[in-house]
Formats: sequence, C-alpha cells, structure tokens
Amino acid sequence: MKIHVSDMTCNHCVMKIQKQLMIDGIKANVQLSDKSVDFKSDADLPKVIASVEKAGYTVKK
Repeated sequence: MKIHVSDMTCNHCVMKIQKQLMIDGIKANVQLSDKSVDFKSDADLPKVIASVEKAGYTVKK
C-alpha cells in the first residue's frame, strides 16, 4: 500500500514523518524520491494517514 505526501520536500520532512510513524508504532518506508509512504497492510491506512497529518503533512488521496 502506498500513499503520497505532496508537501514532503526534503530529508528533514522524511525524518519528521518517520519519527511520527515510529512513535505511533507503525512500520513504514518513507521515500523522498516519489514523495511516498509505503506500508504493508490496508488495515493500517487510517493510522498512517493520521500519523502523517500529525507530523504536519498533507496526504494526497
């Protein structure tokens, strides 16, 4: 499963999102190259979106 974070622009953004995902107990891979967050389970989608938004970024649906 993959979501796009259009306002992720630098490595600081990546680290901020990764940190929030880790705090929330979500295993995901944040990629700056295509501005995405990859994760395994569809069931985690609401948690991932909430976590990214809590970090201050916008999820493009």
